[in-house]
Amino acid sequence: MPEIPAPLPADHRPERTFVTIDDPRWTQCHASTVARAHGRTVVAWFAGTHEGTEDNRIRIAVADDAAGGPAAARPGAGWEGPATTLDTGRRAAHWNPVLAPGPDGALWLFCKVGARISEWVTLVTRSHDGGLSWEPARELVPGDRSGGRGPVRNQPLATPDGRWLAPGSTERWGRPPRWQPFVDVSEDHGATWHRATIPTDHATLTGAGHIQPALWWGRGGPVALLRSTEGRAHRATSADGGRGWTPARPTGLPNNNSGLAALALPSGRVVCVHNPGAEPWGSRCPLVLSCSDDDGLTWRQVTVVDDGATPVDPAVPRSLPATGVPGFAPADTGVRTSGAAEYSYPFAVLADDHLLITYTWQRRGIVLARLPIADLEDTR
Repeated sequence: MPEIPAPLPADHRPERTFVTIDDPRWTQCHASTVARAHGRTVVAWFAGTHEGTEDNRIRIAVADDAAGGPAAARPGAGWEGPATTLDTGRRAAHWNPVLAPGPDGALWLFCKVGARISEWVTLVTRSHDGGLSWEPARELVPGDRSGGRGPVRNQPLATPDGRWLAPGSTERWGRPPRWQPFVDVSEDHGATWHRATIPTDHATLTGAGHIQPALWWGRGGPVALLRSTEGRAHRATSADGGRGWTPARPTGLPNNNSGLAALALPSGRVVCVHNPGAEPWGSRCPLVLSCSDDDGLTWRQVTVVDDGATPVDPAVPRSLPATGVPGFAPADTGVRTSGAAEYSYPFAVLADDHLLITYTWQRRGIVLARLPIADLEDTR
């Protein structure tokens, strides 16, 4: 039996700061991503009126980690001016940016574009200066109109033999809706991609299925942890380096059909940032961190990232004006919600000796949290 991680003490909760909050240039922001490159912390997200509106664009914030001397040990300590807007040349809603250090040494940024989720096209661009400037955006898979290619929410996984695995999924919002996860595989450092389906038996499911996998390299190869409509995150594995996958099976991790982030620590322990509810489209509060010592089969919550009780910044009020949009109203054109009491859609990466997490704060802001990896490795 694997040892069960013990909860972290209350004073070991992540240190948090706002990347952006209540920016007058948009009404709502969501789906952040974070990476380190060229001595900088780079965070991106989409923002506009609300999900799916044409004015949604990818926004990017950059911090020089060396600014101010001691800030070198504090990723994201000094943001370099207000967030900028990525110009892709597309006049349509932008969604779900994913930042990833590429096999070529550049920082890659993937994003989805389209009025409807089922019609997404994936764009990609690269930065060679730590997010300060970007190449012209191009389609990741030219001409593909299948509903999105490459990473849909979480970072690609580089395999020991040089393959690049991008966790993807598509969504069909018909009657009934059908969601299908897959892994996009590149054998040539991101130049071309081919899909490897994660089998899903929809006849055994009560909801639409699984989307937005998170990948790590487990004891026997790649492992995928998937957002699900079934109240529990599902898991699949690959025995051939990502080319073929087992059917997705339920785990012990509760999942409220909201995005999750998972990765392996240097020890092999796996951490996942998620909302612990088990009701589909249920509350996205609190946001917690759980650990697994058996490659994602069983989990134990070890700390709270945000529950709304402890302010990120005492100067920022938690209250929201009434908007008439209770809960979540999902559709092919995006979720409609007020954002009240929502702390969701985490993204997580390892940076030196820390775990960096970004997440949505009430759709009003994006938070960057950091936690020493040693704290997570010592929870025995």
